[in-house]
Amino acid sequence: MSTSSTTMGAPSAAPGPSGSGWVKSVTVLAVGSFAMGTDSFVLAGILPQMARGLHVSTGEAGQTITAFALTYGLAGPFLAALTSRLPRKPLLAFALTLFIVANVASAAAPTLTLLLVARVAAGIGAALYTPNASAAAAALAGPARRGRALSVILGGLTVGTVFGVPVGTWIGQHLSWSGSLLFVAAVGTVALLGVLVVLPTLPVPPAVPLAQRFRVLAHGRVVAIVGVMLLESCASIMVYTYTAAILGGIAHVSGTELAVALLVWGIGGVFGAFGSGWLTDRWGAERTLTAAIVLLVITLAALTLATSFVAVAVVMLLNGAAGWAVSTPNNHRLTALVPTLPSVVISFNASGIYLGQAVGAALGGVLLDGGTSVRVLCLTGAAVAVAAGILHAAVGRPAGKP
Repeated sequence: MSTSSTTMGAPSAAPGPSGSGWVKSVTVLAVGSFAMGTDSFVLAGILPQMARGLHVSTGEAGQTITAFALTYGLAGPFLAALTSRLPRKPLLAFALTLFIVANVASAAAPTLTLLLVARVAAGIGAALYTPNASAAAAALAGPARRGRALSVILGGLTVGTVFGVPVGTWIGQHLSWSGSLLFVAAVGTVALLGVLVVLPTLPVPPAVPLAQRFRVLAHGRVVAIVGVMLLESCASIMVYTYTAAILGGIAHVSGTELAVALLVWGIGGVFGAFGSGWLTDRWGAERTLTAAIVLLVITLAALTLATSFVAVAVVMLLNGAAGWAVSTPNNHRLTALVPTLPSVVISFNASGIYLGQAVGAALGGVLLDGGTSVRVLCLTGAAVAVAAGILHAAVGRPAGKP
């Protein structure tokens, strides 16, 4: 489920600064990624509190995650094309400002309707920021250090999941769900100040017209591979979104234990995000993706049997690793298919991630509100992951490709 490598505009070919001068600027950009990573996942840990505060069901509250993810998934490619000729630093500052205001508005929203509107605005801010931060990091570091720079941006996202989500969850569990969103806004404000003060003026990257971006979807294998990402993300988020209800219902986990469980999930995600790159280089994209999907199916089903906190921790660790291990090998396959437009096909993979999250959160909410038990919800997620595995097997491997 990793949102790494979501660069939608090609990075500038201009070399980055000499020495380590680029590190400070890229670190600032990573703080923004930390905020985005926290915002993407923190609501899962505070849905019961949010539902009680807004006087709605947990399933209805879960649609706030749908609104954020659907906005990101649908708006991302269009925003990338519409803003391709705008200066990078002001664009990043605007994206962060919108993100901050949207999270403050989310925290203050008195009704679910207004909260959904605010989450849409936050999704637009995230869709503007994350890919452009990746492109800016690559431009700042230069070709020789591009991989390290992009890994720092990925690090911000994963650290947001590992540390930001548990902190936000703890705030929501012990103070208020609004406090969790204000925490995200505060981190975004730190990033905004850093961008304004530290980030240098950046060259505008070469524009890729919208028509050219969507032309790659005429390639059937591209659509199928993005479909694998969508189904995997749907399966993972369908269960993760309602983690509080699932772990509370099966293992009676809540409060601090829930925050720890989400921390463990995030740690697993770090191993999955970085380990999948190592495995892809050694096993190949096909085998790595197969292993990740199989592990996802097993762990989603295993949650139904995890009745102790120790069992929950083990399953959450492996589930986080599986969920975050899929994006890298999928990106590897896409860039091998369309090597001339790597940033464009990667952007569609990112859209597949967020559209899958939107479908998963929405479907999970409908099932829970319809009376589905949390165990059946986990098994439904596992069934969707099986569908992802079937599509992955059907896509196959083209001759001569790794």
